[in-house]
Amino acid sequence: MPSRFQTGFVAGALGALVLAALVYAQWAAGWGGAPGFVGTYRTAFGTHGALDHVLGAVLFALSGGVWGLIYAWLVPRSAVWKGMAFAVLPTLWFWVVVAPATGTPIFLGGDVRGLGLSLFFNVVIWGAFLGWYCTRRPATA
Repeated sequence: MPSRFQTGFVAGALGALVLAALVYAQWAAGWGGAPGFVGTYRTAFGTHGALDHVLGAVLFALSGGVWGLIYAWLVPRSAVWKGMAFAVLPTLWFWVVVAPATGTPIFLGGDVRGLGLSLFFNVVIWGAFLGWYCTRRPATA
């Protein structure tokens, strides 16, 4: 039986992949630009064509896994609402640390659409998935 920390990591990584798939679907439908994690990857490592998308998605999933691990450490008994509440933390991390590190102003420069979408995607999709997955998978302490 996996530990709750392993379960949290897997839940966070899978949730990030679900989120990445949704963002790619949105991009393919013409409802937005390339996923933000691709831009973050390019800012940190340069541009390498299609490889940016693959490596950006892998690093995004690993980042989701790390946040899932932190969730498992902080929340011993998961619930969907707890995952959603926790997801505010990585959203704040994105607004205050990641965005400015990639040349975007803190809190996305007050862009209400960007703030709302990132909060929606992180809380409603990733956070709900994280909480749900952790409640469904048996884990040891």
